[in-house]
Amino acid sequence: MTLSDAVYGRLLAVRTRLRQFERWSEQQARAAGLTPAQHQLLLAVRGHDDRRGPTIGEVADYLQLRHHSVVGLIDRADAAGLVTRSRDEHDHRVVRLHLSAEGAQRLEGLSALHLEELERLAPQLSDAWDQPPPASPSHGLAAPPGRSDKERTRTVKVAVARVFDEVGKDPSPRVLVDRLWPRGLSRADAPFETWAKEVAPSSDLRKWYGHAPDRFEEFERRYRHELTMSPSREALDTLQARAGAKRLVLLTATKDLAHSHARILGEAVAGR
Repeated sequence: MTLSDAVYGRLLAVRTRLRQFERWSEQQARAAGLTPAQHQLLLAVRGHDDRRGPTIGEVADYLQLRHHSVVGLIDRADAAGLVTRSRDEHDHRVVRLHLSAEGAQRLEGLSALHLEELERLAPQLSDAWDQPPPASPSHGLAAPPGRSDKERTRTVKVAVARVFDEVGKDPSPRVLVDRLWPRGLSRADAPFETWAKEVAPSSDLRKWYGHAPDRFEEFERRYRHELTMSPSREALDTLQARAGAKRLVLLTATKDLAHSHARILGEAVAGR
């Protein structure tokens, strides 16, 4: 059987998104003070369908690990106060595992985050299979459907700057891409022609990020997802339509441009 190029591309896109979810999951576990393996262990114990708790062998099957590796993992989790062990009431040779109160609390918090993330991921997996993916596995957004090949491949010139920077004699069109109006800036002195607040990160995402550099990678992933949804998608299309022969300048009040949404947006407008 000969498979088409599109099938290989779709498989790549699906596996890439699954790997992104796996990396995200590992980051969330570490943020909760667990190793990814401990997170999997807690889930294996809580998700087991026998109220007596899983055996060590059953956990080894869930985690796809050798028996001695699972024993070491359980020993460390027990010492950390995450799990407890008991003898089976019918066969004292069998050890069964249970979550401690601490382990159950940590798993519950992580599971709520994972359910939310899986809801975000589901339409992306569907889109990845139903439509051919971009040629590059980068996080950049594909050009919107309906454009000609010439429009898809044209050079887009985008710059990012602070709204308080000196404009000088630069004639480039300037667009404010923050959701909030810059503090201390009067509307009469605004150094831009357009305010595209619809393309800014949602209030919930902005508050979660809090401009913490260690959250930037996850913030970028979530923001790029928001850019695929309305009304951000339409606002992004408008910016891409304006960018082209003339350089488009995206403005933000954020001091750290390297870790700002404006930088991510600039890459998206440019098709990267």
